[in-house]
Amino acid sequence: MADNFETVSERILQRWLELNPGTGRYLGLHEYDGKVADWSSDGLAMRVNWAQQELASLQQLERIQLSEQQAFDLALLEHNLAAIPFQLEEMREWQDNPLFYNNELNLVGYLTRTYAPLAQRLEALTNQQRHTPVILAAARSNLKPPFARPVMEVALRVFEGHYSYSQHDVAEAIGNEEIPISLRQEASQVNQQAMAAIREFIDYLKGYADQSHDDFAIGREKYQKLLQYGDMVDLSVEAVLAAGERDMETNYQAFEETARQLDPQATPNEVREKLKLAHPSATELIPHTVKLLEEIRTFLLQHDLITVPGEVRPIVAPTPPQHRWSFASMSTPGPFEQAPEAYYYITLPEEDWSAAQQEEWLTAYSYTTLEDISIHEVYPGHYIHFLNVKAAPSRVTKIMRGSTAHSEGWAHYCEQMMVEEGYGEGRLDVKLGQLDAALKRDCRYVAAIKMHTQGMSLDEATQLFMKYAHMAELPARQEALRGTWQPGYLAYTLGKLMFMRLREDLKKRDGSDFNLKAFHNACVGNGVPPVPLLRRKLLGENSGTVL
Repeated sequence: MADNFETVSERILQRWLELNPGTGRYLGLHEYDGKVADWSSDGLAMRVNWAQQELASLQQLERIQLSEQQAFDLALLEHNLAAIPFQLEEMREWQDNPLFYNNELNLVGYLTRTYAPLAQRLEALTNQQRHTPVILAAARSNLKPPFARPVMEVALRVFEGHYSYSQHDVAEAIGNEEIPISLRQEASQVNQQAMAAIREFIDYLKGYADQSHDDFAIGREKYQKLLQYGDMVDLSVEAVLAAGERDMETNYQAFEETARQLDPQATPNEVREKLKLAHPSATELIPHTVKLLEEIRTFLLQHDLITVPGEVRPIVAPTPPQHRWSFASMSTPGPFEQAPEAYYYITLPEEDWSAAQQEEWLTAYSYTTLEDISIHEVYPGHYIHFLNVKAAPSRVTKIMRGSTAHSEGWAHYCEQMMVEEGYGEGRLDVKLGQLDAALKRDCRYVAAIKMHTQGMSLDEATQLFMKYAHMAELPARQEALRGTWQPGYLAYTLGKLMFMRLREDLKKRDGSDFNLKAFHNACVGNGVPPVPLLRRKLLGENSGTVL
């Protein structure tokens, strides 16, 4: 008798988690604590073979017998499985990008989430650390240096962060008096061995620093596949680019007009820079953010824009060292996690920086910018999204993460939607802050496609950010550099545009029956599928273009 969908899907999910234990831990399935993925060359080949075999299994199922949700789940499984051969055989980040191995060293969840007594969590952490030398040996065997310059820069910061976390946070946990002496001794020894392996890997990377290059373009053919296998977008690269350019021009004109209304005597860039000078101090930053989040949450509830599950607030905390390349980020408990702690991380300036350096860093947290970031990361962006995933309609939609454009696009869509719905009470500085963030994402979108498919140079991409995002040359160049090694950083605007098009098409179909809250709940309540797949579920099979 042929397997049914439930049997095949559960088999795929089980093996998926075995191959990706870090994903299992993130989801809150702590039977995967202490385990790591096999990134050896044999392990990589095995993943590709397994994905191809299970794709064949799914294709043999009788689809006419599937429920609507099962058909949705099957498409999501197929999307994730089909991406594996593309990622490993064509994109080949395991050869080109040391950051590919970063997540296998992540230990933060063991110490920040109280799902078990500290001794039990430390024992699991120690079991994972035992694998650190093996992971980094596989990385060195797989990687083909030299690397793109921004990859090298970020990788060194990230792995130095892992070293620092082991040196300080892990060591502090080991020294806790509630830990049995035998475990302390074992954990300390393993921690030292892991730190030595990380330091050796950092030295290995530094050995190639002088050879870093700007030969980065993946080409049009591969970029077309990136859109398809990443976010299920089947439009041509040129059509996708045109949609982003239209959004960039619209936001640019709106930014210029808003800036003129704020101060007719100043240039738009002068207005932007003046607003950036108004920010909390380093000591005020976290307390101010806590208060700000409560204000945003209150607005969200008063306007009934989305379901806000429960009363638990995220903890606003300094960013762990291995993530300090990011200004802000959200760590929300997975759908199966019993521990409630969620962390909104804010990256404070380094204590050893000069006063001028600290001031420059803090301009990224101007009052209006911080509002936009907090909407994106917390209410109603990533935090609300991933709280709602707990109630997703199936095990497949709880586990499978199908699309960066969905997760980042939703959070970016929220920035604009909140202003449209009256957040800020019409204040022009709030509007300008939202447009400022949108233009940066628009430039990422356009630069990513043009640098990888049309020969745009790094200098030309830098000029794009300087003109349209009103950025100074140094930060503009850093943004452009990111696109050389992260061709998918168009995801923010790509996802936002797809959500906006979906909203408008649902409005046309439903007329006066359209309900914005119901739409938002559907956006976050089905997991993280590619937006075109969600569109198909909400509008039907022949639902038209996604942009």
